[in-house]
Amino acid sequence: METLQVVTVSSDNYVKHTAVMLTSLLVNKESSNPINIYVIGSISEKNQLKLNQSVERFGIVIKFFEVDPALFESFKLTQYYKQEVYYRLLIPDLLEPEIKKAIYLDSDLIIRHDITNLWNIDIENYFLAASRKSYLRNRRRALSIPYKYGCFNAGVMVINLNKWREHNVYQLVIDYLIKNEKIIRFQEQDALNGVLYNKYRNFNKTWNLTTTDLKFLGKKKINPSIIHYTGRKKPWRKRHRYQFEYFKYLEITHWNED
Repeated sequence: METLQVVTVSSDNYVKHTAVMLTSLLVNKESSNPINIYVIGSISEKNQLKLNQSVERFGIVIKFFEVDPALFESFKLTQYYKQEVYYRLLIPDLLEPEIKKAIYLDSDLIIRHDITNLWNIDIENYFLAASRKSYLRNRRRALSIPYKYGCFNAGVMVINLNKWREHNVYQLVIDYLIKNEKIIRFQEQDALNGVLYNKYRNFNKTWNLTTTDLKFLGKKKINPSIIHYTGRKKPWRKRHRYQFEYFKYLEITHWNED
């Protein structure tokens, strides 16, 4: 039985939302597969403790990796995109060499179904699996990616760590960011698409249903496995079709009274 390896990125400003995401994942995990959870980012000891207290009833002890913020300070940052967006590029180097596969999850999402089903996607011949987004066609054109490949959202990925290590994807992405600085808009997501556009497996958008996806679906009845609160319309700030899901899981974290 495989051990699931789940990685996310957080900070003291976002750790509450990380707790909500991880709680939703563990509440809805049905398989008996063991699971390891890793959090990358600069998080205070107090918040690390609260995060572990939020998941301890599931028998989980989170492993934390701290990254020097100066590592990516020379790259393009915005008010919305901080240096943390680049931390996911470090996953193959931070995890032990014997770990061959990992799921990466953004913190601003909710998992509603068993994450084991996402883990079981076969990526042996791919660098990663992700959800292709038709609404990213403008980015596809800007990055000169052929039409048939499209662009994927990098907030939910199943990563083939062996291929990333063997082909030094980290350096390829860094080089791409430097070379294409003027056309980069979505930071590491643009670069990952630019480098791996023909090396990823597309999975159903139900495993990464973004706020923009919801706009296109309108009132159509759906049952998403992952709700991804992309953009500025976060459930803790503004009304959202699935706002109640966020607060449902917040209530059972150690941030429920904040």
